Amino acid sequence: MSNSWLDDVTGVILVGGKSRRMGTDKAFLSFEGRPLFEKVLNVLQETCTRVILVGDRPERFHEYPLPVWPDLYPGSALGGLYTGLMRVETPYIFASSCDIPFPSAAAVRHLASFRHGHDAVVPQDQDGFEPLFSIYSVSCRDLMGSFLKKGSLRIYDLFPALNVKHIPTDELTMIAGDKRAMINVNTPEEIEMVSRKTGIQQPQAVSFVAKSGTGKTTLLEKVIALLKGRGYRIGVIKHDAHRFEIDHPGKDSYRLTAAGADTMLISSPEKLALVKKHAASPPIEEILSCYFTDMDIVLTEGFKMSGLPKIEVHRRERSQTLLCRGEEDDPTLLAVASDEPLNIDVPVLDLNDPVMVADFIEARFLHGVV
Repeated sequence: MSNSWLDDVTGVILVGGKSRRMGTDKAFLSFEGRPLFEKVLNVLQETCTRVILVGDRPERFHEYPLPVWPDLYPGSALGGLYTGLMRVETPYIFASSCDIPFPSAAAVRHLASFRHGHDAVVPQDQDGFEPLFSIYSVSCRDLMGSFLKKGSLRIYDLFPALNVKHIPTDELTMIAGDKRAMINVNTPEEIEMVSRKTGIQQPQAVSFVAKSGTGKTTLLEKVIALLKGRGYRIGVIKHDAHRFEIDHPGKDSYRLTAAGADTMLISSPEKLALVKKHAASPPIEEILSCYFTDMDIVLTEGFKMSGLPKIEVHRRERSQTLLCRGEEDDPTLLAVASDEPLNIDVPVLDLNDPVMVADFIEARFLHGVV
């Protein structure tokens, strides 16, 4: 079990809405090439010990290895919350609607950090509460049930009778590092607007380049962990100039590939792996556009000859010269992570300070600071 999971929290995704304003099932609305509800699913699978769906259409979700519980009180979000609380074995749930295009694992963990001693942890801004991206304790069940039995369906009406911790949404978006983290969509116009703002396009990417033996992989793994800890979705591409095998004789997947399959994909509830044969390595831009459109940032190791922005890793003991300066003057060089001072036309970062490198990437690529 991953140490990053919230062992006492079950993720609950409400998929039973009628989507009247959207005009179609929001859960399966295509967004960035995948059903919209998968955005929330991926985040809750990353953060919660278990995930369940609550809604009245289990047949729509037969491809997903998840429990789907019908609403005990159909027709309201409160009924969905109550159903979720009745179907879990953990003392808390993280409940989310299925219509959030940019949910944040960091925001989920931040809300969950206040769960002990509270009946609910709910985001709040000047316009009100966001009860469908919130933490609830099973201690809420009886009160929710009594409200539902008397036909009172407003979630907000519960809060005066509960011990609720309110978290400012500005605080959550800051933790998430993304102002879009609390956006949800209810109409075709809203999803079109969000799609225009984001689009399906090549994600931002930066390549770490270096001469061998400089420690770029060590630096890269520390930077990945730091950015992941800040709530970003991180893609990584490793360039290998030689032949490699990721499969092994004796495995069914190896046998299928060896039999002649040009593309073989193996999928499980937690991950998938793709083996695709080609005559020549595709351009890095094609790889990014095909496989990494759902990432906030992609960090690559190698690809020195590409047009990607680059951070060169320099170690004095390894070399007195740089790859991207000297005989060659690579215009894509953004910075150098070095263990010695350099007189150079780009920022020099401390090779032994991965936080400085992560801060540089976050400011330049994720916050738009030039």
